[in-house]
Amino acid sequence: MSKEQFFNERAKNWDEISKNDMTKVDMLTRLLLIQERDTILDVGTGTGVLLPVLSRYTRGENITAIDIAEDMIAVARRKFGDLGCSFILGDAVTYPFRPESFDVIVCYSVFPHIDDKPGMIKNLMAALKNGGLLAILHSCSKERINGVHVHAHRDISLDSLPPAETVAALMRKLGMKPEAVIDNSEMYAVCARHICRNASF
Repeated sequence: MSKEQFFNERAKNWDEISKNDMTKVDMLTRLLLIQERDTILDVGTGTGVLLPVLSRYTRGENITAIDIAEDMIAVARRKFGDLGCSFILGDAVTYPFRPESFDVIVCYSVFPHIDDKPGMIKNLMAALKNGGLLAILHSCSKERINGVHVHAHRDISLDSLPPAETVAALMRKLGMKPEAVIDNSEMYAVCARHICRNASF
């Protein structure tokens, strides 16, 4: 079973399966320093947990949500379609985003499921405007996330969240400047700003 199939099969009940501490989500999104007219990409939107939160900071039409699972997108569209967000069915590792499209790109509760993490970061960097922010966020600890996954369905049992400093080091290598690195018992965040366009692996 592919990951697309895994998440499609669970889309209808995902909000009951996966609970989010919205107080922590609010705290994490404040790290993004979103401005009123910022364009935002929500990577791995799932059932759209972040969409109403992001829409408090900028207009819905400035928000684009992408996910590999069409049934997840269908749920998100049904719940939050009236916000005016755009939805993309696709893989953030390879999707041909228009260069320099977004002020903020946020990956909430999705990074462990990305097999090619450096490839995704590199692709998302190209979609960031100069000075744009890429954020990887989780509203619980990496230990809890990894513990859940290792005992979960075989299709996601190997999906793990690396230490935040490991991700920050990768972002530095690619020419980004980390602004927040949090890896504790309550939450996880790596937020880095795009400061050059000449970095390579």
